[in-house]
Amino acid sequence: MLEIVKNPDINFIKIRNYGFIFSAVIVLISVIAIFVKGPNLGIDFTGGALLQLRFEKPITTADLRSSLAHIGKERSMIQVLGKENREYIIRAPEKDPVAFSKAVKKTLNEDFPDNKKEFLREETVEPKIGRELLTKTIWAIIVALLLILIYVSFRFDYRFGIAAVIALFHDALFTVGMLVLFQKEFSIVVVGALLTIIGYSINDSIVISDRIREKIRKMRKQPYNVILNTGVNETLSRTLLTSTTTLMAVIALLIFGGSIIADFAFTLLVGFIIGTYSSIFIVTNIVSVWEEKFPKKKK
Repeated sequence: MLEIVKNPDINFIKIRNYGFIFSAVIVLISVIAIFVKGPNLGIDFTGGALLQLRFEKPITTADLRSSLAHIGKERSMIQVLGKENREYIIRAPEKDPVAFSKAVKKTLNEDFPDNKKEFLREETVEPKIGRELLTKTIWAIIVALLLILIYVSFRFDYRFGIAAVIALFHDALFTVGMLVLFQKEFSIVVVGALLTIIGYSINDSIVISDRIREKIRKMRKQPYNVILNTGVNETLSRTLLTSTTTLMAVIALLIFGGSIIADFAFTLLVGFIIGTYSSIFIVTNIVSVWEEKFPKKKK
């Protein structure tokens, strides 16, 4: 198998405190961002209407707002995409999103008849449906984490299961914090990316846990921390190789995928990086501290 790092022998347990400090700092920054700035919820969760359109000729935000003023919607959120001033997103929390969408299309066609326009995306969600969707999304994530906890605890050890779920919370919280800091829109697509990150991160944790389980059988006389280090080092090349190839695909999506999937690609990029970090520095180190404080009796 191709190896990025030849015969690694890094003492991850020895530097675990640096990892814990780093994780504490980035989680604290994420929590502050979430509570201070607040998430930029998309219409999937708030309800309303969203229109993404591209003009043939450049147009200013002021011109668009002036046009929307004709239908009393000048307070709608207008977001420019790119530097050419040709592509825009118009969004508003409306009780009747369908009527809003039709009215916007009509007024733009009337006010800019000589500027050909293409409607790239149109979304309308009733406010009640948005609230229900938000609740179900939160429950879906909670159930997924509980099922992962049960599986890993049954397959390996309850300590690995709890450590893996803590790492997943760590990854999800940091990713959400970065989305808030960069004011990326939370939509169903982004939630799908978060669930993908959870699956990706737990896969790495399972691979490392499986190798550690093998080493426990073969290295019974060795100290537990030595076994943990051996397991992480032996899977390090595989972890880095998987992460590198995955990130290359995600970066390509981010650069060439366009504005429609930009938030999705950004979420995956942040999540895959932090997921790789946590599988190496968080899971085994939590188990290491747990074993030192409450050693498990050897059979």
